[in-house]
Amino acid sequence: MNLASFPRNVLGNENTVVVAAAKLAKASLVEKRRERTDGRVVVLSETPHGAQAVEDCFDALYDHLRATVWCGHSDEDVYEIMYAFPSVAEKLGVGRVEINNACHSVMTPAFLMIPLALLRRWEAIVQQYAGLSFNEYRCLSLLETRPAAMGGCAIADALTLDRSAVSSAISKLHSLGFVSVLAGEDRRSRTVSLTDKGEIAAALTTAKLGRLTAELYSDVDALLKAKTNELHMRMHTAYATKSENLK
Repeated sequence: MNLASFPRNVLGNENTVVVAAAKLAKASLVEKRRERTDGRVVVLSETPHGAQAVEDCFDALYDHLRATVWCGHSDEDVYEIMYAFPSVAEKLGVGRVEINNACHSVMTPAFLMIPLALLRRWEAIVQQYAGLSFNEYRCLSLLETRPAAMGGCAIADALTLDRSAVSSAISKLHSLGFVSVLAGEDRRSRTVSLTDKGEIAAALTTAKLGRLTAELYSDVDALLKAKTNELHMRMHTAYATKSENLK
């Protein structure tokens, strides 16, 4: 595949792809060469070592999920969920190459590509309607659901974000007038709450994200969506608990 085609296919930016390609070539996972008919075009091809690495990675990911957050689901349930969303993939621009099972009999690249493509859409909506990064919006959205002010540490814990990232997000939200920041119980702590302007921004952006997501999943069976949501909530709870235990 031409190197120039990778950013679109892997939903990454050009610099990230170039750096990744160089590392993969150095590790002998891909072969990097110039196109015969046009020396300006760089072509990447998988080596046998690279093919084995991909297979091993997908096997390890699948085994880990089956042993942890998917342990309460049958093989049939997992298979059904893995192949449930071709219409969503198509709407998100994830093509047939990403949906195939060449890498693994059950786990497919689409399992990773669909959430990434959806996140890209969400990030664009958040930037367009609120002028925020996605982490900044997550802080705003969390405060929207809480009746009382929250401390920065509590926000970081709830969102499983670094405290420095939350501090930066709060500063941005405060500069835009979306939150008010007051001194906490000691000099080092602050409490954060939404302003009226912040409530409006959060409500409008959240509603837009909801409409976008509902449209993407409109063709999916309701029972299957419920089953998938239950699985994803279990995954979120498991990994949030793991993150908490590591602190």
